[in-house]
Formats: sequence, structure tokens, C-alpha cells
Amino acid sequence: MISVEQAFKQIDTIQALKPIEIPLVEALNYTLAEDVLSPINMPPFNQSAMDGYAVNGTCKTFELIGEIQAGMDASSIELKEGEAVRIFTGAMVPTSATTVIRQEIVEKNEDSISIQSNYGQNDNIRLAGEQIRLYELAAKKGTRISAGVLGFLVGIGIENVSVYRLPKIAVIATGNELIPAGEKLTPGKIYESNSHMIKAALQSFGFECKIHRVVDDFEATKSLFAELINENDLMIAAGGISVGDYDFVGKALEKLDTETLFYKVKQKPGKPLYLGKNGSTYIFGLPGNPGAALSCFYIYVSVALAQLTGRKSPFVVPKIAHLVHDYSKPEGLTQFLKANLTGDNLRILSHQSSAMLNVYTDTNCIARFEEKETNWAKGDEIMIYQLL
Repeated sequence: MISVEQAFKQIDTIQALKPIEIPLVEALNYTLAEDVLSPINMPPFNQSAMDGYAVNGTCKTFELIGEIQAGMDASSIELKEGEAVRIFTGAMVPTSATTVIRQEIVEKNEDSISIQSNYGQNDNIRLAGEQIRLYELAAKKGTRISAGVLGFLVGIGIENVSVYRLPKIAVIATGNELIPAGEKLTPGKIYESNSHMIKAALQSFGFECKIHRVVDDFEATKSLFAELINENDLMIAAGGISVGDYDFVGKALEKLDTETLFYKVKQKPGKPLYLGKNGSTYIFGLPGNPGAALSCFYIYVSVALAQLTGRKSPFVVPKIAHLVHDYSKPEGLTQFLKANLTGDNLRILSHQSSAMLNVYTDTNCIARFEEKETNWAKGDEIMIYQLL
């Protein structure tokens, strides 16, 4: 059995998948595999920040000589002192303009305008290169392409990007006792939820997966795993990883010559956590109890996903919070407890059983209580993993 920190060190050895080049507009949730430099100044010209009048000078009255709409080339327009042009948001501001006066403080006459309030020089002009200049760093390697990042990069003319490939993921549910929702629940059976839960957690991070189910049979498990190892970058099995007579995940992986990176972690919940590698495929064996499985997904699998996709920032963000009550535990295991964070105040929730998921209706973080410590007082600092 290894410590939590040793388990993290093994996960940190996971290498990012090889980069691919794809159209930027299809790259949402991918991670950049190289720095992106801006090919232009942005804005590429002095740009009006609002509807109004571009003027030259500091007068109260200006002669109106024309109009500039968004998209027009205004490079040939030369404003003399005391002249103005009507201009619209996003339009090119003539280089001779000293400011753009917002239309709300302007009284328009037939061929002139009068200014009704004070204004400053260079007001309401977005200067060329104000957002980013030619060849400046637009986005670092390791940046996740969110909607905002995508919009920014498209806006500076980026068409294709080099990104780390998203992993092909298989989720495997094991157990003879499991039946799908919708079937009649007969004695000895339970509804299978782990695969749907893990799929939903993956989707919340921007990943897709395929779900597979296998009965508690060694040959069936080995055959399915052999097939999935050849097709996927990451496999996540829920259940069947312990040492019971009908737990065949570990036995099948061993028969398939899978390298065990770790098995069993000094933690609660989720002590029988497994990570292996077969060729280039990584395999997590999560506990069958759904509460433990989801905690292990957030704490460990999310880190592996970040490694595989080259992310520099975690999917589950660690931070410090303060307990609003005392807490004690025995020495020997790190505890990961479902908790509720309000502002900076951390409250440990009830229903912490590995088999329970109802606590997740109030859970927005997982609190980490270290292996060798036993007692915490109200106000103590606690590391938490903040969930989406």
C-alpha cells in the first residue's frame, strides 16, 4: 500500500498524447500543444469604441464632413482641425482624429455638431495593438481552449492550432448484481449507476467515452479488456478490483501483462484504487462503491486527464478553506470527505459512506485530512478540491 503523495507521483509520470493540428473552430476543450503568437495587431487599426463623432481639435463646435461605418477603409480620410465625421462602434478612426465624442453629448445640426459636455483627448478610441501586438504571445502552450480563448484566437486570424489529442476513453462497469435503470428490480439486484456517473463527470470536463459492461467472469473480463486496451488511451473500470472470489479486473489485467503502477492507497474512501499501464494505455480500477468511485475520479483520474491532454491547470482546483467546526480521525489513512464550501467556510457533511451518493446534493468540494494528523479545530486551514 502506498501513500496519497506516492500515488500522485505515479500519475505525474503520465505523458501527454501526441499533438495534432485541427481547425481552431473545432478545438473547444482541447489544450494547446505549442505557443500561439499573434499574426496581427489587435485592433489592427484605431477603432471607435462607441457610436459618436471622430473629431480633430478641442472645439465646442465642429464642421461635419462625412460618415464612417464599420468595415469602411478610413485611411484616406484626413480631418483638419475643427472637422468631424459621424462614426459607429468598431469603425476605423482616421489617424488625424484626436478623440471620439459619444453621441449622447452631441447636438447635431445640418452640417455641424455642437458638444454639450466636456470631453477628453483620445476618449473612446481603441488604439491599434491595444489588446495585443504583432508577434506577441497570444496563448501559452498548455492553455485549455475555452469559448473565450477560441473567440480571442479566431479574432486575431488564427485558423488552425496544434493541440494535444483528446484521449479515447472506455468506462467499464462490472458486477452480476447490476441491472440498467428501467428494468424491474428483483431481489439481489441493484441499478447500475457508476458508468453513467463517470461518463457525466468526464463530460463535465469536456471528454467523451464509451460505456461497456461485463459480468463477473474471468474469461469475459480478460477478453473485453484485451480488446479495449488496443482501442483506448484510458480505461476506467468501476468495481471488480478487490481480492474477492468474483473480482476479476486485477486478475485479467495481470494475465494481459499489464504493469501495475500502484494498487491500494492509504486513504479513505477508495483504498483499493488501482492504476496500471499496458502498452500506451492507462487503466484505472476504481472501487465499486459509487461514493468512493466518484471521489477517486475527482482526486486522481482528473489529474491523469490533465496529464494526457497537456493541461497546465487542474480540472479540480485545490485551494485552502477554514473549518467551521472541530474534526477528528484516527491516524494512518488520508481522508477525503465530501464537504460544502460557503465563501471561505468549510463544513464536513454527513453520509460519508462509500456506498452513498445522496450527499452530493450538497457537496461542492472534497476536503483532504492528512494521513498522520488526527485532530483539527474550528478555524484550521484545510486543503480542499473544489468541484465544478
